[in-house]
Amino acid sequence: MFKICAVVSSYFPDLNELEKNINSYLHWVDRLIIWENTPRKESKIATLIDALNSDKIEFRTTGQNEYLAKPFNICIQWAKENGYTHLLTMDQDSCFENGHFEKYINKIIQVNNDSIAVYAPNTQNLEIESEILEKDVVITSGAIIPLKVFNIIGTFNEDFLIDRVDTEFCFRTRIRGFKVVCITQVILNHKLGYQKRNGLGLVINNYSAQRTYYIIRNSILLWKLYPDMVEFNEKYAFYKFKVVFRLAKIIFEKDRFRKLEAIFLGLMHGYLSKKGRYDL
Repeated sequence: MFKICAVVSSYFPDLNELEKNINSYLHWVDRLIIWENTPRKESKIATLIDALNSDKIEFRTTGQNEYLAKPFNICIQWAKENGYTHLLTMDQDSCFENGHFEKYINKIIQVNNDSIAVYAPNTQNLEIESEILEKDVVITSGAIIPLKVFNIIGTFNEDFLIDRVDTEFCFRTRIRGFKVVCITQVILNHKLGYQKRNGLGLVINNYSAQRTYYIIRNSILLWKLYPDMVEFNEKYAFYKFKVVFRLAKIIFEKDRFRKLEAIFLGLMHGYLSKKGRYDL
């Protein structure tokens, strides 16, 4: 039996884009939980649910932003209690190529390998002859995980909330002897951050101050938690691009002073091992 529960997190989404993205996989899942992280007073998700017009959809919210790990874990528990076998985790800005999600499901059913804990689509348009490629880390968006895996590995680490949740889970998965694989023929179009060009032609991410804080802090927490899993060149690249270069680019972004504060707090809290939610 293959019974899949999907969860997509929503935070101030473009409703038309989110509707299109959901429709790229809705037909092939047995249940879709839309987790609304937009504050209740500002949420317009009811309009989207009406437009999708599907009895597969369930709506959840606490009225505030719970990020990713906690909503995913709540949905894992619900899916277990209601007889599902697999969990699909999605971001609001991810969309499968036409017909690729059906191909994805069929491939997982065909493989049926208990040593694989995480299946992921191709988010980098990799052109590889092998249909299945073993990976060190994949993103949560588009990942399909057998629910029985969580009984062995544990659920998503809520100390991380959002950034590096996927990396931490993949590290833990591999340490326990399981594989993380990419189904290379399944393409997922995924927007990374909020990239745009400024007036000088520089590409800037324009992440919020809050996201900037979690990106910095959680990366350091991850290194401390898994010192043997992160190579020196990855740490070097992080400080070069996420700290030094980011400091240079922030002067061209909105809310620059709060973002500068976020970088320094993220560094400090990471080294002090401060975990969990921290609202700037």
